[in-house]
Amino acid sequence: MMELIGIFGGTFNPIHNGHLALAQSVLETLQCTQIRFVPAALPPHKTAPAVTAQHRAAMVKLAIQGHHQFVLDTCELDRQGPSYTIETLHLLRQRFPHQSLCLLMGQDSYQKLPTWHRWTALLDYAHLLVIHRAEAEKTLSLHAGHRGKLINIEDAPTAFSTQAHGLISYLTQTPPAISSTGLRASLAQHALNTITDMPAAVLQYIQQHHLYQHPARE
Repeated sequence: MMELIGIFGGTFNPIHNGHLALAQSVLETLQCTQIRFVPAALPPHKTAPAVTAQHRAAMVKLAIQGHHQFVLDTCELDRQGPSYTIETLHLLRQRFPHQSLCLLMGQDSYQKLPTWHRWTALLDYAHLLVIHRAEAEKTLSLHAGHRGKLINIEDAPTAFSTQAHGLISYLTQTPPAISSTGLRASLAQHALNTITDMPAAVLQYIQQHHLYQHPARE
């Protein structure tokens, strides 16, 4: 059995309690050793966030303080060019050759996977855990090449720790009524007293550095 490391990528623009709750749920469900938060520097499928990657990483660091199994990983900030997930997984596989890796992704991202750079190679480096919305169809519609690799979430902790990569499972969740888009809108309206959906340290950082003061973009 190998240690299992969860890989949680995203813009985290800004990070909020919904991100933390999801990471905790995955940690407990899969019995991960750790969850590594990987802020994207230049997300390939989105407009570059107005807030710098350095600020977004700093907010992640503040948000996960006190969670000893949550780790900030700045590997995408440390290289040039678009933040391609396949390059991140290649690097992490080199860094953790004896551990099992599991990439977390939302259902919408999984549906768009064929638009990702070298997407068919992802399973050569990691397992995939798709966060499946509770209100969606009960079963996950798999892409070609992924059929036969889907396992039940009940079997995933053992299977993911026995095999280093190559499997897919999905975790059904009811998404919290929190979004980075909504938080950015509230921050732009200076409605700070209404914001309770992010750690206090993150809100303080935002105020200190005067972030999100204008109508936001992703």
